Amino acid sequence: MAERIIEESERLQAITAMELQKLARQCRSRARLAAFDERTTVEVCALVREIAGREHGIRHFPVQVQGALAMLNGWIAEMRTGEGKTLTSLMSVTVLALRGNGCHVFTANDYLAERDCEFAKPVLHWFGLTADVLVAGQLEQDRKKCYETDVTYGSEKEIGFDFLQDRINGVSKFGNEYHSLDHKPVPMIQNGHAYAVIDEVDSILLDQACTPLIISCPQPATEEDLMLFHWSEQFADRLSVSADYLLDPRIQSVRLTQRGVRRLRLTAKPTAVARRPGEVLFSQIERALAARHFFHENREYLMVDGRLEIVDQGTGRILPGRKWRDGLHQAIEIRAGLKPSDSTGSAARVTLQAYLKHYRFLCGMTGTASEARAELKSTYGLRVMPIATHRPCRLRQFPARIFIDAEQKWAGITSELTKLVDAGRAALVGTTSISNSEYCADRLRKLGIDVQVLHARRHRDEAEIVRRAGEPGRVTVATNMAGRGTDIKLHPAVRDAGGLHVVLSEMNRSTRIDRQLAGRAARQGDPGSSQAFVSVDDDLLTILGATRVHRLKELARRFASGELPGHWIRHFERAQRLFELRAEQERQQLQHRERLRSDTMAPLGLDPFVEFASDG
Repeated sequence: MAERIIEESERLQAITAMELQKLARQCRSRARLAAFDERTTVEVCALVREIAGREHGIRHFPVQVQGALAMLNGWIAEMRTGEGKTLTSLMSVTVLALRGNGCHVFTANDYLAERDCEFAKPVLHWFGLTADVLVAGQLEQDRKKCYETDVTYGSEKEIGFDFLQDRINGVSKFGNEYHSLDHKPVPMIQNGHAYAVIDEVDSILLDQACTPLIISCPQPATEEDLMLFHWSEQFADRLSVSADYLLDPRIQSVRLTQRGVRRLRLTAKPTAVARRPGEVLFSQIERALAARHFFHENREYLMVDGRLEIVDQGTGRILPGRKWRDGLHQAIEIRAGLKPSDSTGSAARVTLQAYLKHYRFLCGMTGTASEARAELKSTYGLRVMPIATHRPCRLRQFPARIFIDAEQKWAGITSELTKLVDAGRAALVGTTSISNSEYCADRLRKLGIDVQVLHARRHRDEAEIVRRAGEPGRVTVATNMAGRGTDIKLHPAVRDAGGLHVVLSEMNRSTRIDRQLAGRAARQGDPGSSQAFVSVDDDLLTILGATRVHRLKELARRFASGELPGHWIRHFERAQRLFELRAEQERQQLQHRERLRSDTMAPLGLDPFVEFASDG
């Protein structure tokens, strides 16, 4: 089918612009009046390929056409970084938009939504189709106009919150209107859920699946709440790990031991604290302990203008306005020396996992989905279709280097980077935290190396930093690169010297994220290489348990050179698998809870997405 589209497209190169537009408009009329058959799909895709060539100077490669057809079959197209997913999706989006009822395109962030919308508009215009983009801060009437276009671009956050706003505005649906509690018609912001195309589909469907979108109603903390938060932090200081409480890094939880419970019961408490039920007090103490052991500044959160902002572990981006639930956020704020913020109640809540199931047709694309193909099939009914690269992949994957401690590892990384700079190559160093990014950059600057840092604090400079990352002798240090959306283009001198080299300064909790980072090198047939540097001090190993990690460190000290044999990588791979299993189990438990809540509320005529329970 892809070959037929290419052949048809090449025949269209001989016709005039007026004739081409006439054919495009005829396709639109035919699509609205009759079923969208295979012949019409071939014709539309051929037209999109030729129009893209005239508007943007680029025509789809056969593999890009295959990716578009995979999505039109309701699959996930797995296309390697740099293979042109934006151009690929344009073909799928046009076909879906011509079918009518609106197509929503989900992107990783607002910048990508605006960029992709501007790219698509000139091509869609030939068919008489319209497109608009949702951005933060738009008035409700402007957002409604965005959904009235044929194609609506937006981040999952913007589209999801509009869905929640519609659920709040009306509690029962009659025809195409919601009716409010006083039975007055309330116009909906969204115009239904026909077609959805998801960019970076694994990030949105998996990594973001357990983070609910919440429209909150502030619940100011009482004096008793503040007393509980502060007293819990003070009491947590007196407790000893193992004796008074146990840590479980696998699920990031804390549990008081019998001795810890006894100490808590026998300790004198302020009257406001003593009045609280025992289970509330136990839970807040455990949250205070979790705050100090599992949540760290410049890793799980950032301090921005005196506020605590959560960092997305998958992409390294800030999640503005998000809070941890049930008093954990306030415990972390006190630990960080901040005044506890107000708790929040939920006016409406939905997870992406639940929301996206409203769409009649779902498809997407990403560079890394094969590792999670079973979960994507069982949860969303989406199959993964790996698409070949346009040119042979020239990525050289070097064996990981393992060190006895972090200092030896960073020494090895800086030594390797010095050699690469001297050879005229460009390098990208991936880190798992902002503190590690800054530490790496400081070490390199002391050696006189030109280095740029990309993380959540510098997100405004992201496109420019990534654009220059392929220059000779340039080293770019970045937190996780998932969903960046900007390709690293190599300077000819760098290409001749061997291309971009990617250094993983630590294995991530997901093999998909590691593969995304390595995929930044050797794009579209360019040369490139990648290598991981790990140490026994890495946080990844904490999931193995303190006893196991201590034993590994004792064994590692026997190697005087500071570097460990290659077979030690199996410990890191096992830790990675455990983290992935934990994340998958959390998503499955969430799905089960949501199904249970929906089954309970449906017979009562209640909306499972609208609730008013306190989240803490």
